[in-house]
Amino acid sequence: MKKLFLVSAIVLLASTFTSCYTSRVYHGSVTETTPQVEVASKSNPILLWGLLPLKKANQEAKDNVGNRKNYTTLTQWTFVDGLLNCITLGIYSPTTTKYYIPADEK
Repeated sequence: MKKLFLVSAIVLLASTFTSCYTSRVYHGSVTETTPQVEVASKSNPILLWGLLPLKKANQEAKDNVGNRKNYTTLTQWTFVDGLLNCITLGIYSPTTTKYYIPADEK
């Protein structure tokens, strides 16, 4: 019984450190090999397992990257986001969105 509990705890802990909750979207001519610079990072506070956003529901990329056509958005759970989600059992489940532009357009 102790082995089963230990294995379950290890699997649960390991799954909280994975990056499977990451979404990266390339806009314009940007690719995954393009050197990029982070220009903004925004928190997305969400309640009830992602059903109820606490802020304005849609973030506008132009507020963070201006009128650029080439940029990347990365939405993920950071370690702190995942920890808060686990502690509150999903009632508060924030994510973080980061905006990147190509290094040569800075």
